[in-house]
Amino acid sequence: MKLKDLEAYRAVLGTGSTQAAADMLGISQSAVSRRISQLEEDLGLQLFVRDRARLVPTRASRHLDRHAQDLLERLFFLNEAADELRQGRGPATVLRIAVPASMSRVILPEIIASFLPLHPEVRFEVMHGPYDAITRMLHARQAEIGLLRLPLAEPGLELSPIVTASSVCVMPVGHPLAELPEVRPYDLRQHDLVLLGWRRAPRRDLDLAFAMAGIKPNVRIETHSVSSACGLVAKGLGVSIVNSLLVRECLDLPIVLRPFRPDIPHRFVLAYSNQPELPEPGRQFATFAAAALERLAASSGEADAPPSN
Repeated sequence: MKLKDLEAYRAVLGTGSTQAAADMLGISQSAVSRRISQLEEDLGLQLFVRDRARLVPTRASRHLDRHAQDLLERLFFLNEAADELRQGRGPATVLRIAVPASMSRVILPEIIASFLPLHPEVRFEVMHGPYDAITRMLHARQAEIGLLRLPLAEPGLELSPIVTASSVCVMPVGHPLAELPEVRPYDLRQHDLVLLGWRRAPRRDLDLAFAMAGIKPNVRIETHSVSSACGLVAKGLGVSIVNSLLVRECLDLPIVLRPFRPDIPHRFVLAYSNQPELPEPGRQFATFAAAALERLAASSGEADAPPSN
């Protein structure tokens, strides 16, 4: 299998025709067709079917695409590292970081901005997705470092120091609960709730806290990200209980935070595989980021966001 065949495959996949792919690659249409045929022969799979003037990817083709993309990205980094060595410079360290979307707008940029002046040789590629997708990225070597929630039953991963975030109650600006120094389950008995994580450990702990207080929570909306919950709260659709770390992404919304008691801790780690071994700047970033996240989580417990104008 040749990399130029993979390049032709990706070009056809993106453009839908051999002619457009040829224009993109600067080669002839017949050369593109030969490369696709050779790749299909090497793989023993049909990658495209013709639909009039277009080539439509088969199911097998769609399944293989992410692997082809990963190979081509690695080739790009290999060529770039070789170019830097030819020019007498040390190769840059590229770290692919996978995090939940709920921390990709404010929290991670803040950490990277603090880390880069100390390690100018490092380059970052940021990816995001739910925790199960991040776990798959780590095992598939599509990311070097990923933020995961504990408990974690994943062999083959090394973990940073644990980051512990508390639980906070989120409400719209002007809500009567904002008069309280802290919020307990009894205080929420007559309020609509926007809750996260159905069937996950923190949610089970929250449901248990309501049960022990003899309160049946009025769950108006179920959602699956802190940013979504805070957005719904800001629109006056209910009150939520989230972790004090990821809520920092939402402090520009017209919301107020109060500590929730009893506290339900949320534990996170930065995980990475040592097969292949993580470069030393990667280890330094995992330690640096874990300490930064711990500070951010501790500083959010009683923060109020300014009301909107």
